[in-house]
This record gives sequence, structure tokens and C-alpha cells, in this order.
Amino acid sequence: MNLPVIIDIIIGLVFIYLTLSLLASEIQELIATVWQWRAEHLKKSIEVLISGGSEGAKDPLQLKRVGQLAHSIYANPIIKDLNQGAKGLLSEGFRSVTHRMGDFYHGVTGTKNVFGNKSSGPSYIPAECFSASLLETLKVSSLLSSISKTRLERFKDLQLAQIQQIGQNLSLPDATKPIIEQEFRWLNAEFNRVVEDYQNNLASLNNSLDRMSEKLGFYIKDSQVYLPETELAGREFQRQMAFVKARFDSRNERMALLGQLQPSFSNLLNTVKKSQESAAEIMELKEESPIYQQIQETLDSMPESLKRSLYILAQRAEKSGGDTQEQLQRFQKEIEIWFDQSMERASGVYKRNARGVAILLGTAIAVAANADSIHIINRLSKDSMLRSTVNVYAEQLVEKNAKTKLDNLTSLRKVQKDVDIALDEVALPFGWSEQNSLERDAKGNLLWLALISKLFGWILSGVAISMGAAFWFEALNKIINIRNAGKKPPSSTES
Repeated sequence: MNLPVIIDIIIGLVFIYLTLSLLASEIQELIATVWQWRAEHLKKSIEVLISGGSEGAKDPLQLKRVGQLAHSIYANPIIKDLNQGAKGLLSEGFRSVTHRMGDFYHGVTGTKNVFGNKSSGPSYIPAECFSASLLETLKVSSLLSSISKTRLERFKDLQLAQIQQIGQNLSLPDATKPIIEQEFRWLNAEFNRVVEDYQNNLASLNNSLDRMSEKLGFYIKDSQVYLPETELAGREFQRQMAFVKARFDSRNERMALLGQLQPSFSNLLNTVKKSQESAAEIMELKEESPIYQQIQETLDSMPESLKRSLYILAQRAEKSGGDTQEQLQRFQKEIEIWFDQSMERASGVYKRNARGVAILLGTAIAVAANADSIHIINRLSKDSMLRSTVNVYAEQLVEKNAKTKLDNLTSLRKVQKDVDIALDEVALPFGWSEQNSLERDAKGNLLWLALISKLFGWILSGVAISMGAAFWFEALNKIINIRNAGKKPPSSTES
């Protein structure tokens, strides 16, 4: 047997594997759609991520929190809108049937529906959507904003109390006291207006402190009119108010003040390691306050593993400094990276699982179609007409789809149409016809040897089919190109 014949046999064998792989791909895609394999695997992978890796949470309470948080994330409109519903009577009908089949599968196998009271979920979630949904579900932005507003309110009260005390400690004439008190009432009203604007999101924290500093400057200037600098009270007032105003105007003091007023998420998470009393003290909130109750509710909904993970990510985000908004944006980016890395591992697990299913499915197809690789090779090596016919159709298939890549269902079906044409014209050496029967293979040999050979041939075909249509199409393309390149006559050059 010369080399061109061997290459023709290989091309014929690869073409048959491609034919059966296309069928396997269609079946596996249908099964994956009906049973929601990709969507279910994605949801379970997110639960593993929340529960702290492959080991996951062991405590029943933690497991319950993991499930509830995952359902909450999926219920968020950002994720919910990714699961596009079918449109049209036919599409909706098919989707309804697949959902009923999925319910039947869960009922028979005793497995739970990971989507809760929903029938399906998205098969893919972008990292930025997951990050935004997680932060929104945990109400991180609103919690940090609420704490900052509460701290600014408390800071305002402390500053006003200090300023009022400075005024009361001054030895002022009876005629001057009402004027200073009136100036203080004006400052009090202005500080309250600044805080109210910040609480209504009409100004930034830095801008609010600038406005307080400006109002305080007006108060000091107006008050000094009635407190001559030559008098002891006037000089003492100027000295003490200079310390108060430096808290707003000094660059270092302002940075320290912003750090105190702007809460960090890592600090918020770290409070749960302490008692509730110390947590309330650190967050500068009263335990009976709505904000504190909201914080505790959010923290209680998070499994311990997620608190640890987010604490580490939050610390990374806070290393570069900046205000709360900048830190929150970096924190969201850190969550996206964390999610992408986890999904890469989850994708590898899914591919390994899909590979195992593909081998089982490929073997089942090989048995059902009686695709015995040993018998196929024997037929192709002995039947030159069959070999040449299969090669012709294989070459036509490659020529028609030279630029096609079998990376989606549409391209698979395009190649499938061309393969179907070939199947209508040539009887490939598989199937349960008399030519491919076990008795014919066993002629002149022991039946049990023929049976062992056929079983081995089926397994070999099953493994080959599991390699996928894309693999065999690319292999067919390369082999035919190499063979055609070898057939070209060598070019001659004139001397």
C-alpha cells in the first residue's frame, strides 16, 4: 500500500469522523439547551465563588446565605436582563417545552433547580455586570454614602459645639454677647444648610467642607468687628478660632479629615470581627439608627467567606488613596478581576465535564450507527471506488468552506448541509446494513474475536467523535491541502 492510498484512507476516515461529530455536536447542543447546562454551571460557579472556592461553605447557615445572596444577585435587573426571553409563538412554545423537560429531569433525578422559582438564567455574565450587581445587591455605595453623611452631621455638631464653647468662655460685655450669639445662630443655620445639601447629593464632601470653611471665615470676620484685637477677649478668640479653621484649610488636616469622614469598605467589613458595641463606636453610629440596622442586615446576609474575600479586595483598592468614589471604582475593578479569574477556572471545569459527556455521547452514536473504526479502515483500504468517492466529496467540502471556522452553531449547520449532500450520494461504511454486519466481519474468524474487534472499533470511534466537528474539519482541511501541495508539479527555471 503506497503513501497516496494511505493518505486517501486517512482523508476518508477523517471525513466520516467529521460526519458523525457534526451529529454529536447537534445532539450535545440540544441537550445543553434543554437541561440548561451552561446556565446552571455558571450559577453554581458563582455560588462556589461566593462560598470561598472549591471547598465551599460547610456550615448550613453559611450555605443558606450563599444561596440567598446568589438568588439576589440574579434577581438584580443588571443580571436579569441578560437572560433574554424567547419571542414569537414558535420560540416561546419551544422554550416552554424545554422548561417542562427540565422540570421533569429535576423531578426524576431529585436535583434542585439552581434558579429557584425561575426556569432559566443567563449562560454568560460579563465581569462588570456581576461586579455592579454584587455591589448594588449589598448596597455598598448607599451604605458608605449614608455613613459619610452621618459622620459629616456629627462632625458639624462637634464643630458648632466647640465654636459655641469658645464664645461662651470669652469675657464679653453684656451689650456684645447678644451680637456674638446672633452671629453663631447664623453660622449654625449655614452649617445645617451645607450638611443638608450634601445629604441630598447636591454637593461633594470636599465641596461641603470648603463651604463650611467659607461660612466660618465670615463668622470670624464679622465677630471680630465687635471684639477689638487690643482686648484680651479679641486676641483669645482669634487664636482659638484659628485652630478651628485650620482643620478645614490646612492641606494635611483636610486629608486627615476626609479620611475620617469618608468610610472605607474594608473598615466596614472589619467591624464584624468585633463586638456590636465596638462596631457601633467605629462606625460612629447608634445601634438603634436605621443606617446601623441596614449595615448589620447587609453584613448578616453575607457568608463569612465572601466577607474575607471582599475585605482583601477592598484593601487592594484603598492602597492608592483617593476619595470614596475613586476607591469604590477601583474596588469594582478588583471584583471584576476576581470574577474573571474564577470564571476561567469554572470554564475549565465545564470543558472537562463536557468532554466526558462528549465521550459517552460519541460512543453511543458509534454503537447506534455501527461506526466501527476498524471496519471503516478495512472497507476504505479494499474499496478503491468508495475511497475515491469519499475523497472527492471531502475535497469539495473543504473548497466550499475554506474560510469557515466551526466556532458556532451557524457554521456547524452550514457544513452539515454540505455533508448531507455527500451522504445522499455515497453509502459510507457504517450503519447496520448487511455489508457492515458482525457476521460479515467474522467470516473466516472466530465470532468472539470479531465481537471484541467491533467493541474496540466502537470505542475508538466514540473517542474520535468526542474530539468535535471543529477538530476534524480543521484536520481534514490541513490533510487535503498537504496532499494537493504534494501533487503540484515542481516548477522549472530556465537557465
